[in-house]
Parts: sequence; structure tokens; C-alpha cells
Amino acid sequence: MELKKFASQLMKTSNSIIEIEKSLLYVFCIKSHCDFSDSKFVTSYFSDIDNNIVEKVQTLAVNYEYAFEIYSLIELFELLIPSEESKKNGMVYTPTFIKNYILKSTLTFENAPTVCDPACGCGSFLISAAEYIHEKYQLEFNEIFKNHIFGVDIIAHNIDKCKMLFHILALLHNEVIKVDFNLDVGNSLIYDWQKGFDNISDGEFDCVIGNPPYVRSKNLPNDIKESLKLWGTSQSGNIDLYIPFYELGYKLLRKNGKLGYISPNTFLQSVNGRKLRAFLKNSKCDISILDFRETQIFKNVTSYTCIALIDKVKKNGIISYALLNGKASLDDYKFTTYSYSDFEGILPWRMSNKSIDERIKKIENIGIKLDSYKIRNGMATLKNDVYFFTPTSEDETFYYRNYKNSEYKIEKNICIDVVKPNVIKTEKELIDKMEKAIFPYSVDGIKCLIMSETTLKKEYPNTYVFFKVAKDDLSKRDKGKGAYPEWYAYGRTQGMLNFGKKLLLPYISGEPAAVLSFDPNILFYCGYAIFSEDETELLVLKKILESDVFWYYISNTSKPYSKGYMSLAKNYIRNFGIPILTKEQKRKLLSLKKLSNINDYITELYGLNVCN
Repeated sequence: MELKKFASQLMKTSNSIIEIEKSLLYVFCIKSHCDFSDSKFVTSYFSDIDNNIVEKVQTLAVNYEYAFEIYSLIELFELLIPSEESKKNGMVYTPTFIKNYILKSTLTFENAPTVCDPACGCGSFLISAAEYIHEKYQLEFNEIFKNHIFGVDIIAHNIDKCKMLFHILALLHNEVIKVDFNLDVGNSLIYDWQKGFDNISDGEFDCVIGNPPYVRSKNLPNDIKESLKLWGTSQSGNIDLYIPFYELGYKLLRKNGKLGYISPNTFLQSVNGRKLRAFLKNSKCDISILDFRETQIFKNVTSYTCIALIDKVKKNGIISYALLNGKASLDDYKFTTYSYSDFEGILPWRMSNKSIDERIKKIENIGIKLDSYKIRNGMATLKNDVYFFTPTSEDETFYYRNYKNSEYKIEKNICIDVVKPNVIKTEKELIDKMEKAIFPYSVDGIKCLIMSETTLKKEYPNTYVFFKVAKDDLSKRDKGKGAYPEWYAYGRTQGMLNFGKKLLLPYISGEPAAVLSFDPNILFYCGYAIFSEDETELLVLKKILESDVFWYYISNTSKPYSKGYMSLAKNYIRNFGIPILTKEQKRKLLSLKKLSNINDYITELYGLNVCN
């Protein structure tokens, strides 16, 4: 059964998500033979049930062969959340095998521990924890919910659902809940943990578990951005919301506590993860990381994840790392151990296994770093579809272009050639996919000067007319707060002087790609370029950057994307070593035409015996 399709059909049964959820819970109780007659809370909740919606839900459940199991019910709740709300609050359902692994790894105490999820959603992790405690420590659910399970969430409705699911869980075990739950509504990053729960006076727990919210910096509301300022791990780059939850989780642990999260893995290498890496390093606490790399664990969510386990009592400064790339299983892995001291300062944590690490080190320590060359970013207009275009036709004076289903004339003399490295793989494609850029600037030595509006209107009247049409779209850049020298200026000044012979690289790629551009007048966007006036040097670099050695390096050190694509951002390629070659070695390398021969020779130059 496909839950997503089932959820989509459920959405059609009512305009009220709350009523759909209530009916779904009611049908669940009936089909699961869950007797709620003795539970005042549950009977009150169902007192105004809409039987019409119930009948529709029952019919859909039969049609979709819905299995009445509490975790699929929670997953359905997640799917019923509107996409914008889910994106805003970073809510995704955690697969059961992930939760079970984290619980088995953290709830290892002799006596039943206190367990907190600081971003509990509707209780998926906490329900699993309650069941785990019930089975392992033989406690009743009233005792478990009264003294061992704690959760906070920013959305009140999530907490309401959580309470209802707690009741149903107990009823499924023939137990009626008669105690208050330790659940509260609030922003965990500013929540008063010292006073939040009466039976946790110190605001500390034996275990902190969960799936911190997956919200990127650009999608954070202003009030959440303000709360980030309170956390040291949030003071580097554009912070994703999950990052300070590591610091919070650590501080919520008792001195012998254990933390278990499933989270994005970007903090291992990203710029915005520097402060978190420094925080963990300073703590000296042992941490285990099971890295799924580019394997997609969450349904319908493009996110690259890892399981992180922190043992606060063990302060050996050890990182245990297991690469699970290509696996969605936790049955087959082997840890490689590192020390925090293996990673200088706040440099990225690049880990794999010892044999791969040795090869990477060998590659990085040969010759000179790629960073020694001029590696530059492309242009950034913040509205590329206005400035960059492929002409539909041209005459002696004008290029003709389409914009929003209308055609416009653009004076040729205000245009330059531009390419997009992200979509070109060969020198032939460089020509075939060449675009034009409206370039309302004059180049004066080392500066680009924006044309005045008077000059633009007088000398390029057709382009001016087009810009006026696009003015409203241009005004929305930087959320309308951009301070530009002219309203038609590019959004950023970067890349506007990237004239010269160059080797073009995409931002991301699924294979090695380096394209030569010997025409110095061609500029670029959505990519990088390595500059040199020595054509032979660029030809040699092209061979090396399209080799198996380079791709082996990138595959093991860079940020992964879906379908085998990897980031080629400067931060990930800068330490790649380029061997210093003699004239004879350069001549030999450039004379080779067969790809296998090129790869064999480059592998030999690096002193490697294998790259697979």
C-alpha cells in the first residue's frame, strides 16, 4: 500500500485536517479492537466525531488495504501536514529501523532512563521509546509516561496528537492512562528547561533522542533566527536549524547521559558546521557516526543523513565512523576510529576508512594544491532569466529573445557571450549551448562600471524597454532590500571580471567534467573556473581533473547529492594535489588519447595502485 496516495485521498474527505485526523484515529481504534470506553480523554476526543467523514475514511482504508499499525498511523499524520508547513518546520517521519537502532544504542542503563525528544513532533520517537522501556524494564505505561518520557514541540497541534497517540498506545496494551504527560509546547531553543517539567528539577535527562528539524537557513522565520543567536554552534555561516539542536541535546544530558540523533550529515564538512565541530571537539566526548552519505533514508525528502551517537561520560576524544553509502541497512558496517586531533582546527571531518584515507592523504600531499591556481566563482545576477538568454533569432543589430511569452529586441552591443558550466560537459557543448548576457557595464581596468540610466535609455532603448518590463521581478531580489547602484544592476559584483583563458567546472556533477575555454571574452555563471594564460597548463589540468584519480578524490571527500552527483565547490576541490610534471611527462600525458591509458598514466603519476 502506498501511504502517500492514501493520504492524498484522505485529504479529499474534509476541508479540516483535524477532522480527518480524528476520523482516522477513530477508525484505527475500531479496526484495532482498541477499547477506549474507560478512557475519559479518548471518549471526550471522539464525542463530536463526524460519522460522514468516518465512513469515507473506512472506505478508503479498505480500498488501500491500510494496515492498522501505530507507526504507519504516525507516518500518515506526517503526510497530512501541508507541504509548506512541513518545509517551514522541518518535519519528516523517521523510519522504524532508525529509531530502533538509536534506542538500542542509547537506552542502555541498568534502570529505566529519563528520555527527552526536544523536537518531538507528534511523538514518533517517544512512542518507540515508551514501547522499548515497557518491554525492557517491564514498566506500566502510566509509570513510563509519568516519570520517563518528555517532549517539547513548537506546534501545539503536534503535542495534541502526541497525547492522543500516547493514550492509544497504552490502550493497545490494555492500559488506561491516568497521569499527566510530560509534554509541552514551545521553541526548544529558548524553552526554560529548568522549570519546564516538575519532576525534572535540574533540566537534565539520561537520554536525548530524536530527529532535529530539517530547515535550511533561507526558510527560517525571523523569530527562529533570533533564537539561533543564543547558541554558539549557530555563529558560523547560514545555519540550518538542526545544528543548534546538537548543542541543546548535549546540554540537556546528565553527566553520564547519551544522545542519539538522525540528522543531516552536512555538519561533518560544511562551513556552517564549523562551530558544531569545534563544540564537539572541545567536549572531548566520544561520538559514533553512521553516515548514509547520499543514500536517501527519508521518503520524498532530498536529504543526506547520518546517525550520531554521543556518550557524555566517555571523554576519550574518539570519533567512530562508519560509511553506509549505498545501504539503507544497519546490519552490516564497520567503524573506523579517529581522534578529534586528527582534524586540525575547524577543518572538515573527512572520514571513510583507513585504506581510503591513506590514498586521499597521498593525493593531497603531492605537488601543489589546486587552490594555488586562480579558482573563481561565476557571475551572480540573482535573476538569471532576465539577464541570460538564448536568442530565438538575430539580425545585424539585434538579438531577439523571449521573456514570459513575449518577444523583445536586445541591442547586440550591450551583450556578451556567457556559458553555464553546470550544463556543459565538452568543448563542443560550450559552443552549442552558448548564451548571451545583457551586460549593462563598461570595463575600466580592474572595475566594472554600471551604465547610467540616461546612457542606457539613450544608447540601448530596446534593452531599456525590456528592463522596464522586468523591473518588478528585479525589485524582488534580496527580498526587496538590495542596495544596487542602479535598479538594473546585477545582484552581485562577483565574476564580472572573469575574462581570460580558463578551465570551466560545474557546481555539481555525476562525472568528471572540465571544459576548456580559450576565448578570453567568454564569461560564465553557475560554476567555477581555473584561470591560466598558459594553454598547455590548462590542457594538463583538464586531463587530471577528468581522471579517475580526481573523481575518486571527490567521491570520498565531497558533499554528495542524489543519483551519484557530487559537489565540485571550491571548498571541496581546493586541497586536491596537482603533481609537478616535467616537460616530458606533460608531453606524454597530452599525447594519450585513449581514456584507459590516460587514467593508468595519471594513477601512476600519483603513485597509486588502485582507484576504485
